[in-house]
Amino acid sequence: MVLVPSVAKADPQPTIDQVKTQLDTLYQKAADANEAYNAAKDAEDKLQQQVDGINREMSAEQASMTQTQTRLGGLAAAQYRSANIDPTLQLMLQADPSNMLNMSATVGRVAENSSDTLKLLAQQKADLAAKAKEAADKMALLDSNTKDAEAKKKQFDTDVAKAQALLNSLQAQQRAALEAERAREQAAAVEAAKAASAAAAKQTASSSTSSSSGSSGSSGSTSGGSGSTTVTTPAASGRAAAAIAFAKSQLGKPYIFGATGPGGYDCSGLTQAAWKAAGVSIPRTATAQMQGLHAVSASAAQPGDLVFFYGDSSYVNHVGMYLGGGLVIHAPRPGSTVSIAAVSTMPVVSYARPA
Repeated sequence: MVLVPSVAKADPQPTIDQVKTQLDTLYQKAADANEAYNAAKDAEDKLQQQVDGINREMSAEQASMTQTQTRLGGLAAAQYRSANIDPTLQLMLQADPSNMLNMSATVGRVAENSSDTLKLLAQQKADLAAKAKEAADKMALLDSNTKDAEAKKKQFDTDVAKAQALLNSLQAQQRAALEAERAREQAAAVEAAKAASAAAAKQTASSSTSSSSGSSGSSGSTSGGSGSTTVTTPAASGRAAAAIAFAKSQLGKPYIFGATGPGGYDCSGLTQAAWKAAGVSIPRTATAQMQGLHAVSASAAQPGDLVFFYGDSSYVNHVGMYLGGGLVIHAPRPGSTVSIAAVSTMPVVSYARPA
């Protein structure tokens, strides 16, 4: 009898759709880690500013306390110099009654000043001790936030590494097929947005031909991040136009974890930087931007507004800038670049207007 060694069966190769699902899950986990990291870093920066402010207050308090101690030293020295004669006896030895009265008042003021200065010094010491404790508490919280941010960065790196390992497990032909499938989906969504925008513009033009040259009917040409797709979108004005112009100038720059530019961006880093270029300060994280800005409905959305994805009214992990015509410019995910996509390719939570 010949014994033939058994051959272990290899795990079945996942289909393209299965890989896409796994990748999407990993990238969503990475987005959650990035959002949490940004929140921790934002809290860390604010705490650092508070600690710096407390330290400045403590320096001023210390300087004031030193002045008080110097004043007390002067009073003590004066008392020491006249200690050989009792103040009451000094008063009795005065021949002139007016001198006696003047000296009595002076002695009273010195005693009163000494008492007030001692009280002031005690209060300053108490204030300084309270500020020192507040600074120590803030520093402890700052250390905790720093460690939390580091943990979130580690989680992000882990999720991205898993996604990359999954891609590396595919054969070159399979990876090409996956990328081609994603490209087809994006192109189809952009074309659908283009058609819908053109149809809406045509309907508006036919119903209001006499006002077609108004500012609300003006349009601009937007070139997508991939291919030569050109979509006509409503033109923005003022600060929104400046924000959009900045965002478009960043097309092709890489997605970088926790980055706010200029070399690369994460999603909320891009929208924050774009509106900063327009002179408007907005919060750092996607969730804070959603909760801190004026909400608008999808039907009322205008170019420059922010669009929030993946989450609910209390939390989101992705944000992009609306360009009009169903398009958004955003920093999508690790391994990608700032690009233009159809809003419909992601689950929309809400819209908000920075200015």
